[in-house]
Amino acid sequence: MTGFSADWLRQREPFDLAARSQTLALQFRAALVQRAPDANLRVIDLACGSGANFRALAPLLQADQEWLMLDHDPLLLAAQRAEIARWAARQGWACQDHAGTLSIHVGPTRWLVRGQQLDLARDLEALDLASCDGLVTTAFLDLVSTSWLDRLSTLLTRTRRPLLATLSVDGRRTWSPDRPTDQLVADAFLSHQGSDKGFGPSLGIGAADYLADSLAMASYQVSTQASDWAIGPEHREMLVTMAQEAAAVAIEANPANAPAVSDWLAQRLASAQQGLLSLEVGHLDLLAVPPTEN
Repeated sequence: MTGFSADWLRQREPFDLAARSQTLALQFRAALVQRAPDANLRVIDLACGSGANFRALAPLLQADQEWLMLDHDPLLLAAQRAEIARWAARQGWACQDHAGTLSIHVGPTRWLVRGQQLDLARDLEALDLASCDGLVTTAFLDLVSTSWLDRLSTLLTRTRRPLLATLSVDGRRTWSPDRPTDQLVADAFLSHQGSDKGFGPSLGIGAADYLADSLAMASYQVSTQASDWAIGPEHREMLVTMAQEAAAVAIEANPANAPAVSDWLAQRLASAQQGLLSLEVGHLDLLAVPPTEN
């Protein structure tokens, strides 16, 4: 799978946190509690990166928790421990590292976090979902293929575990002010999203809806809500990053468009420096809760 740097994950985390659906997160908590009457919630995080999902959800889940954090990148798993420890310290919470397992004490509750390297493209079926109450993932579904989503759907329906999948891109990307070259850049970006990220040809913007339909056919109760990034003029650094990334992808997709895209980028960077640029990026959060067992 194409890697993501810890720096990029750190840069995007505040926008993810602001965009997430709190409603679906609380409904996910209710589904976990129903499975875990002893109030010790066990969660598996697929493609966990540097641990943003944990930092966003653990305070909402509130109860004692055990998190298994899975990622193929050992550098991100190492960064994750450091990021979580710093985050806990900023909150004034005691955090100890016991042989790679973090133990965070928040008042009377305890959160355990353990990272594990796993190739999700190859070894998805090796997951022991009987050892968890639910799965989460963030900014991941749009990177995988139809066949991989079918495998995930089969695994979930066989084990009847709830899933909260946040921040899947849905194709909406609106720059303000608009420019004539916006559509050219957007089309190139959408084309790039369909490339192989290590899981087969990515389904990209259709991933969340595809998985929602698949799980609904298996009698899951499925809900989706918009979780859009709103990047205002005050977020100049993020705007520059997003414009540069979009331009690089557009030129890679069609080098013949390099002059037009370079002009577009220059205009966007100038607008960002002047405090006149903003961007909205469309995402979807998905919650899938299995049918109640009789």
